[in-house]
Amino acid sequence: MALLSVEDLVVRFRTREGTIHAVNGVTFELEEGERLGLVGESGCGKSVTNLAVIRLLPKPAGHIEGGRVIFDGQDLATLPESEIRGIRGRDIAMIFQDPMTSLNPVLTIREQMVETIQAHKKVSKDEAKVRAVELLAMVGIPKPADRLNDFPHQFSGGMRQRVMIAMALALEPKLLIADEPTTALDVTIQAQVLELLKNLTTDRNTALVLITHDLGVVAGMTQRINVMYAGFIVETATTADLFAKPSHPYTVGLLHSVPRVDAAEGEALIPIEGRPPDMRHAPTGCPFAPRCAWRIETCWTQNPALTSVREGEQVVLTGDRATHRISCHNPPTPEEAAAGLPQRPGFAAAPPPPGYVDELAGRIDSSIDSEAELQGIWREEGPISMGPSAGALPLPPVEERHNDGL
Repeated sequence: MALLSVEDLVVRFRTREGTIHAVNGVTFELEEGERLGLVGESGCGKSVTNLAVIRLLPKPAGHIEGGRVIFDGQDLATLPESEIRGIRGRDIAMIFQDPMTSLNPVLTIREQMVETIQAHKKVSKDEAKVRAVELLAMVGIPKPADRLNDFPHQFSGGMRQRVMIAMALALEPKLLIADEPTTALDVTIQAQVLELLKNLTTDRNTALVLITHDLGVVAGMTQRINVMYAGFIVETATTADLFAKPSHPYTVGLLHSVPRVDAAEGEALIPIEGRPPDMRHAPTGCPFAPRCAWRIETCWTQNPALTSVREGEQVVLTGDRATHRISCHNPPTPEEAAAGLPQRPGFAAAPPPPGYVDELAGRIDSSIDSEAELQGIWREEGPISMGPSAGALPLPPVEERHNDGL
């Protein structure tokens, strides 16, 4: 049985400007001790997915509106806040993007670490302080007993991130979620922080979800990768398989958007054309279609299910034999993936239906005369998919759920 099983997770934000379709039926599993990378552009739903797992969505706007989050045999999506609070920190810990805003600037490191330890363990302040010193030493902070009494602003960015890692591992959680832990750090410090995370999670057999937009970071850190776009997982594979055989146009675009050390001199990067979709509107077809050079007519009307790249293969969700799956009607060939562009003679991307924005051309069809007509083209009931619907795993109505105490 998997340590974490996310099934058809749907997250919505109800705002004055409309409903934000942040996560649209995400499904994945994670075994004990496994390291999973979650990659994609900003706004694709990576962080929201994991905030939903630990029930830290911003209130009152954010809601889990479908699906299940099974952790260690319990559905976290329906647990009352009092029980979730006991799981956070103890069994599931999270390292946030910016340690300066995650650490309280008016409290010493000692006060914050002791409070974290005592919140979940019945120990004295002196015992908690001894444990805090051990943790700071474990993450490589020199003179830990002295630095324990310093404030966050007295640490460098890399040292603050080490403190956050120490606090996250203080109670030896079963699952650690690292949300872009190397943001705003220079390259040398990034490498040190990532190596520290890898070693500590390996030594303690802690499962890791590493959220990042940098494919280079997950290359050496994870065993599997989920690629997210517009609230969907569009490709999932073992790390080695995904880098060797990228099979979704979006993954191919991400790989060709970053410089490579083995690239020929003067070789140009190939950017992903256009912009991410407006998440206030649920797409009626593949969400990547407006930006995709491989799109065909079906892409505009049907959102493909996540299926194996090798037909008839038995699906394995975790481990080093996990099945390589993609959500695409017309995947690139290996030669096209290497080139970063379609290579088939005579092939051209299918033109958009009237009213759709063609991000490849950067224009909108002139037959649409008004914003009202444009809005009417988008369907509000949710994305169309040939896969299992998130509605198959409904949660109780909001008024019937447990009071979150917020």
